[in-house]
Amino acid sequence: MLRQLLCLIVVSGTVCPLPAFAEPGGIRFDEMPVGCRIHGRYSTGEEVVDVYMGQSGGRHVIKTYRDPEGALLIRTTLYSADGLMLHKTWAGGKWESFSPAACLPVPGACRYTYRNADGQSFQYIGENTVAGDVATSRGGWVGQAPFSPNISTRGRFNIHIAYREGDLSFQVTRFEACDDKLSS
Repeated sequence: MLRQLLCLIVVSGTVCPLPAFAEPGGIRFDEMPVGCRIHGRYSTGEEVVDVYMGQSGGRHVIKTYRDPEGALLIRTTLYSADGLMLHKTWAGGKWESFSPAACLPVPGACRYTYRNADGQSFQYIGENTVAGDVATSRGGWVGQAPFSPNISTRGRFNIHIAYREGDLSFQVTRFEACDDKLSS
């Protein structure tokens, strides 16, 4: 379950220096307008909408909703200036943090400390590789069996446009209010 929670992040994740608009590293918030809405669907059938809220306290803020109108908040995720995930707060008040940041979008070795509201703390160690437009992250918590490889494709704003880890997969279905000429 903990691995699935980490993978339910639409706009953060693994590496993909792909087409000309994608590159290694975090989300390109400098290119993403406030109010940009990224719609997606998980293999479970759950549909979500990520909305870029802008910056607060020097952190970029994405709110994830279960419905297109934004009435059912799932979580709020904070990102660093360079677009790496730092913290998630779930609608029920639980939280997760990644220190110094979740490095899954960065090629090469990846290490961070994961902590949550239940008092758990784990060290993640992994390796991120890229082949064409596909990135693979392999790793897991120190002292435990590795996670299933996370395989993702990056696209617009350097976000996941698709990924798969074990039985769970995700696909962006459309962009809304991200700009007039590229929204669909």
